[in-house]
Amino acid sequence: MTQQPKLILCTTDSYSSAKQLARNLVEKKLVACVNIVPNMTSIYSWHGQVHEDEEWLMLIKSTDKRFGDIKDFVSANHPYDSPELISINIEDGLPDYLTWTQDSVK
Repeated sequence: MTQQPKLILCTTDSYSSAKQLARNLVEKKLVACVNIVPNMTSIYSWHGQVHEDEEWLMLIKSTDKRFGDIKDFVSANHPYDSPELISINIEDGLPDYLTWTQDSVK
């Protein structure tokens, strides 16, 4: 059965945190790949105040089959109290890449 490929977005507070989360997700075969985008500025509201912080964005490629496990893993291992973790269905792409993504996730 073909799984729906997903792009999952998650931010964190440091390169080392992003790298550790990414490596663990790949090693556990929850995801096929994680790209880490460095030095992003995030401006957001938290507890009634506006904050501005440097963050690292993780672009996570996986499938809908594993999204629940990814949520559990990130909730248990992320340094934030309320980490960003949102998913977007990938509607189209190069077939070989999408097949590789699905085959890499167990």
